[in-house]
Amino acid sequence: MGAWKKLNQQDVAVTSYTAKKSWTISSSSLDSNGIQIHQALTSSHPTYYLTSSDKYEGTGAGSTQHPILVYKSLSHLYFKNHNSSSGLLQDSSSYVDYTESTIDTGSRSIRNRALVYSIPRNRFGTHIEPGSFELGEDLVYAAESFVSGGYIADTEKIVDDGEGALRVQTENGAYVGAIIYSHGLAIITDPVQESHYRGTPLQNMSWKSNVPIYTYNYTVKLTDNEYNFTQNPSALTGSDNSLKNELTGSYFQPYITAVGLYNDSNELIAVGKLAKPLPKSKNTETTIQIKIDI
Repeated sequence: MGAWKKLNQQDVAVTSYTAKKSWTISSSSLDSNGIQIHQALTSSHPTYYLTSSDKYEGTGAGSTQHPILVYKSLSHLYFKNHNSSSGLLQDSSSYVDYTESTIDTGSRSIRNRALVYSIPRNRFGTHIEPGSFELGEDLVYAAESFVSGGYIADTEKIVDDGEGALRVQTENGAYVGAIIYSHGLAIITDPVQESHYRGTPLQNMSWKSNVPIYTYNYTVKLTDNEYNFTQNPSALTGSDNSLKNELTGSYFQPYITAVGLYNDSNELIAVGKLAKPLPKSKNTETTIQIKIDI
């Protein structure tokens, strides 16, 4: 059995923290994790009309798309603010291209085609943690030099430099594309790398997500003269529900084992269980703190 107490606004507070979770997705699990792979291809025509023959039936979740429309979307959203020749950010422009850093770590440019890896929102939260993204196998291709035991393997993994650029091998490597942390997009624009990954789009991928966790804190305060009577049926007797004789001593105290939270319609929405029964004090105030993460 239980007793009721109404909480006031000052008894409730909301705090938050950001949980950073590391994700490592194998090449065979991209589809099951909702990661989409899109090809982007430019067109010399100012207008474009969809035709079924233009569809790209690629590998990955939701991979059927029109490459020319993908290219136009990428260009409009992320590259229009940059000079087409130098790739540097222009001083004035009517476009907002989601620049990921105030530090210009290199030109952002798109040529005649690109390859896009799109991570779903439920896998990266508010944004991908800068400097955490990696794409590709450790060993991508073998050099022409022949040595005893086989070819020399070169590492061509793509990483982000923490400032919105994709680079080869390290954060100081050659620029090969852009990453839009807040949209979960990795855009490969370098012709050599785009060609390689377009030919073998299924690659291992890793990153860190940022997921805000909101904690609702409920403070239940019981004064020394409140809730000193038990409503447990096993402790009551008679038609007036009086305490049994063996429980009427001056040292009798009810124990609190759980706290239920109800909404304004008296619907139970959460139950907090105490680690062990808490004796209700008759001499001091009792405070119970309930935390719910959402």
